[in-house]
Amino acid sequence: MIALNSQKKEINHVAIIMDGNGRWAAKNKISKKKGHEHGVKNCIKICENLKKLDFKIIEVSFYVFSTENWNRSPLEVRNLFKIIEAFYTSFKISANINNISVRHYGSKKKLSSKIKKIIDDVVLTTKKNNGTYVNLLFNYGSRQEIEDAVKKIQSEKKKKFNFRDYLYIPESSDPDLIIRTGGEIRLSNFMLWQSAYSELYFTKTLWPDFKINSLNKILHIYQKRIRKLGK
Repeated sequence: MIALNSQKKEINHVAIIMDGNGRWAAKNKISKKKGHEHGVKNCIKICENLKKLDFKIIEVSFYVFSTENWNRSPLEVRNLFKIIEAFYTSFKISANINNISVRHYGSKKKLSSKIKKIIDDVVLTTKKNNGTYVNLLFNYGSRQEIEDAVKKIQSEKKKKFNFRDYLYIPESSDPDLIIRTGGEIRLSNFMLWQSAYSELYFTKTLWPDFKINSLNKILHIYQKRIRKLGK
């Protein structure tokens, strides 16, 4: 049972690798496209129910589409982009209702002008909301982020710099906790620089079956861990 408590302990940043949509679709004997649609809807539902958690999360990140996903079949990529376009549009309404500030966390290379316009609109429309920050890691790869940061640093030719300032969202804090659904035990090119001291949690639950109660239970487990942060 999730308690509604005004005095909630804060967690700075929780990041989620949403894995298992395809396997969930196969399990339920529906198309992979339908599986991705259920996954997207689940992401929105989790965001809408963040206030029901026993903890206040300042920042939540979702791995939506990786740079490696371009290697999937052209049909699956097209279907994913249609779903993502609809996702951003519907999420804008939900985000404003729930006081969520949406941030695009990734590269805009290879993206169509149409989808870039949709992303910019959602980010701009929700920018003044002062509730939870939701980072959507779309067209994101950590290696690409690091390479892009190095190129920026080289172009400026500064002798002294803070590497974080050259990441996609410099103001984003490092994840306190990274959750991966679907049973795989790896980061898959996700926030490699930022995850140096993140706590990791892997669950076999497929993403469409991962609910707000699932997140709440994991947060309670996380709170019992002792973080030494390299000390």
